[in-house]
Amino acid sequence: MKEKDLLSSFLVGNELHDSISFTQFVKLFPHAYKTHPESKDLYRAYLNARHQIRKKVQRNIDIEARRNPFQFDAQTGVEAPLSGIAVLENALTSERGDDLTVTEDMDVEDVDKHLTLDQAIQELTLAEKIYKKEVERLEKECNNFAEEFQSLDKEMSAIVVPNGPVTGIDEAALMKDLQDLIERHDTLYNM
Repeated sequence: MKEKDLLSSFLVGNELHDSISFTQFVKLFPHAYKTHPESKDLYRAYLNARHQIRKKVQRNIDIEARRNPFQFDAQTGVEAPLSGIAVLENALTSERGDDLTVTEDMDVEDVDKHLTLDQAIQELTLAEKIYKKEVERLEKECNNFAEEFQSLDKEMSAIVVPNGPVTGIDEAALMKDLQDLIERHDTLYNM
């Protein structure tokens, strides 16, 4: 018998054995509440909750059976590999190293949504390292931008505009200053 069948028969079993009749359900109440009109609704809610729990347990058994690369073979009495895909998936998750760089993004589809606690912790620590590196890189870039803007602000505040009418402007010097400012702006913008 396979692991899935064993778990299903032990944990889920036959639903008829787990449910009780309405009369048995009402007998559990104190005498004053046995004839209450909402007792039928409560019984339906109880049956629905039991059914939902059974479905969840069955779904978890299916997930666990898919994740386990070995199934117990009842005929030989030893564990036999389930399939090449399951073995390959386990090999890929075990080969995943901590040396991932920021450019190796992790997509939600690539991560097994049904991880064990240890696997989830490893995935989260790896994601934490990647995000810390990204935050540090962005922080450095922001600091560089702030320094450039401060130096540009100092240069702009150093420019003095005369109060009176301008009589003689050296057009070549003015063009040179404007070109320098445009180049600085372009270097800041392209960073």
